Amino acid sequence: MDRSKFGLISLLLIFFGIFSSCEEESQVTTSLITEEVIYLSGERARVLGRIITNQNVAASDHGFYISENESFSQPIIISLGERVAPGRFIGETSELDIQKKYFVKSFISLPDGIQFGNVLEITTLSPDAFSFSPLNGPVGTTVTIKGKNFTADTKVFFGNRQAQILKIDFESLITAIVPGSGTIALEEVRVVVQNQEILLEEKFEYTTGKFTQLPNFPSSLKLFDNVSFQNGLEFFAGLGANNGQTINSQFWKYSLLTGNWTQVDFQGDPLWRAFNSSNYFGGGALVISQNSLSSPSTDFWKYENNNFIKLPPLPFTAVNSLSFELNNKLFVVGGAVGFGTDVYRFNISTGQWQKIANSPFPVNRTVLNFSYDNKQYLVDPVTKEIYAFDGDLETWSFYGIYPGDINSGSAFGVTIGDRVITGMANRSQEVWELNLSNGLWVRKNIFPGNPIARNVGVYVHDNLIYILRSAEVQLAVPMEFWVLDPFGL
Repeated sequence: MDRSKFGLISLLLIFFGIFSSCEEESQVTTSLITEEVIYLSGERARVLGRIITNQNVAASDHGFYISENESFSQPIIISLGERVAPGRFIGETSELDIQKKYFVKSFISLPDGIQFGNVLEITTLSPDAFSFSPLNGPVGTTVTIKGKNFTADTKVFFGNRQAQILKIDFESLITAIVPGSGTIALEEVRVVVQNQEILLEEKFEYTTGKFTQLPNFPSSLKLFDNVSFQNGLEFFAGLGANNGQTINSQFWKYSLLTGNWTQVDFQGDPLWRAFNSSNYFGGGALVISQNSLSSPSTDFWKYENNNFIKLPPLPFTAVNSLSFELNNKLFVVGGAVGFGTDVYRFNISTGQWQKIANSPFPVNRTVLNFSYDNKQYLVDPVTKEIYAFDGDLETWSFYGIYPGDINSGSAFGVTIGDRVITGMANRSQEVWELNLSNGLWVRKNIFPGNPIARNVGVYVHDNLIYILRSAEVQLAVPMEFWVLDPFGL
């Protein structure tokens, strides 16, 4: 081939190659799309954008503009920095206000200027609070509040007192600490999200139970297995054993009017492990011994008109038995005889005794029991099952399970209105409240005194519970006297 022709052809090929290359460059375009909002809450938005091109880009920045107006004046700028490769990108902000309309568009900063994508319109969501748990507890209880669209500046109030928020998870779960109590036990719970207040349907109930220690029992006497009862504004405690070692023949009474304990004359024999109810006491043993049945007493007494009145003797042996009064009748249950399930009824109007159906479990005088609506409730110390004895039908029925400590017995049970206050079994500081209208149990504040003691006298006046406690034998301390306001803060 002629060399001059070859050179001409080569020049033509180079020329057309250069021309073709320039034409391809001029056809390269970069498109930007604001695709969708992939997450939205009260204050947070997560947006998806896309860069579409057939080659890398030289972007100094990219991201999103979010504004309250379509002119995008004073926008929130989500800056994601430099970008080379095309494709999707995601930006997020948590600076939004609840329940507000916003406009969103993507951007990319190229060498020849800023390019924007299409505009999306969004409206942030409303917050709400559904529930919280637990519904009750003492100051400092950790509560969990469930809801949605909580913001970082969310506040929680119990009444007018702000709670400490430990954390907010997934914008839907608040963990907070219950603040100090106010003047009432049942408080409204409010969640404040930005400027919106949400009042929860349930109220939080502060744990109640205010203990106050009164002057100690004035004597060195320490009662065990004794008799105690109440007569109006006077509280009685006596008989039983002194410090668990010697039999005691004394009675003492406390006057609410004077605030003093005084000794009371009693002409009968000392009784150990006798039964006692509101107006009657009797049985028991005449001496302290491991075999208490070797010296049982059949003495039967009533306190009336400021006098101890001796009644005809018991027709049965009742040592370490439990007793209570219902429907103008006295019932004596269990004890050290037989299987501890015998039940005797004393008709107060006729003065007649009769044996009736047995109890469903062995009973002694330390068994936790309480009265309500002409029924006596007894707690099985082994299973914690509660059985109700109907004073009219004289039948037993299962009620429920006791949630507290039973330990070695001697817990008190007091009914005030439709609430039962129980607890403080031997070596236990627990106190519980049963709402008889709905069957729910709640904890009360724990007893702040010495737990190594047992209750030897429990009395009620004006919705206050007075508790005489005797420390165990090894503790050389006098008997303590406490008053419990079961609904006090």
